[in-house]
Amino acid sequence: MRSIRQRSWPHYAWVILAGIMALFVVSTGIRLSFGVLIDPLVAEHAWSRGGVSLAYTLQFLTGIPAVLIVGRLAERINSRPIVMIAAIIFISGMLLTATVSQLWQFQLYFGVLVGGLSSAPFVVILPVLLSRWFYHKLGLAIGLMWTSLSLGPAVLSPLLRWSIETAGWSQTFITFGLSGGILMLVSGFFLMDNPQKMKLVPYGGLPPEPPRQEMSSPAVDLSLYQVTRKQSFWALTAVHLLGCIGHSVILAHVVSIATFAGIPGLEAAGVLSIAVAISVISRFGMSLVADRKGARFTLASAVLLQTLPTLLLLGAEKLWVFYSFALLFGLGYGGEMVGFPIFNRQYYGVKAPLSTIYSYQMAGAMLGMAAGGWLGGALFDWTGVYTWSIVTSAGASFLGVVVALLLPTPHR
Repeated sequence: MRSIRQRSWPHYAWVILAGIMALFVVSTGIRLSFGVLIDPLVAEHAWSRGGVSLAYTLQFLTGIPAVLIVGRLAERINSRPIVMIAAIIFISGMLLTATVSQLWQFQLYFGVLVGGLSSAPFVVILPVLLSRWFYHKLGLAIGLMWTSLSLGPAVLSPLLRWSIETAGWSQTFITFGLSGGILMLVSGFFLMDNPQKMKLVPYGGLPPEPPRQEMSSPAVDLSLYQVTRKQSFWALTAVHLLGCIGHSVILAHVVSIATFAGIPGLEAAGVLSIAVAISVISRFGMSLVADRKGARFTLASAVLLQTLPTLLLLGAEKLWVFYSFALLFGLGYGGEMVGFPIFNRQYYGVKAPLSTIYSYQMAGAMLGMAAGGWLGGALFDWTGVYTWSIVTSAGASFLGVVVALLLPTPHR
């Protein structure tokens, strides 16, 4: 039986990949479509943009302890129950969001439940889970997984805005909550933590045993304490933090920046949709580059590509300028986060506590996303213009480029 199942086609690794992609399409698609919700809420309830943006910030502030806890849990328990609980929280949060009438309700239901507790665990456990199922074509699998993060908001952003304008707020969140939650539950049911539980080997076979002298080297099996004493660990976390501040300002507020400049609502939503759709290219491409070129080149290139187009938003008034920005920005933004599971293997080896390491890096990323999302709205409330929000985005991203260039070369 074992030999037959190992030769079966398709390999179950591709089923794992499909399930992970579906989970990311739904969870990230809803979470990163936040920008299309700001104007309808401001128009209907007269809430401040800073107050609405706080819900975006709460997504990631809530996610910080969630990813740290889940990162450690994933070393001890299976991923399936974590995913199932997250799916139930997602459904509950979406249905509650359909009933909001107070700002604090939106911040709690959408910010904490939908964007935070139901989505944060996926960014830690799913990439590491996928890496256990692929030996060959890991870069391809990681690239396809990250494209689903762009596919979700690219499709759901305009659909959410259209549905809100035609069917209303409540019906939109009931429909998307139930359909998305069911898809998450079904996808989570098919997840398995490693091939051995199904009497399979990873796609492409097992990695070769290291030479005896390498096996006896103390560098082969690094502890979390040893990893956190390395410059690379803190530099990677800092790049993730700064890069996420940079693109969080844009993801949360570019639709409002466009409408504030006089662009109609659906066309403005298209700016966000184009940016995340184009990021599919760099999410896939940079995953392959990360496997070959390493962290310094990959991260510096991606964050620089994110930084420069942001300056186009200063004084932009025409739709073609916003769409040009979206095309260029998407290429950089999509490539910033994709390589970290690969970089961790390159720096610390496969025997290091990779889930825990990655959870710390994602905590830095979520802090950046929280800060950027809030700053974009708060700076507008303080100044009445989005100029300083745009400058903050570009400045944080540029610092990320500098830190990326200081990354050491892996010894492995």
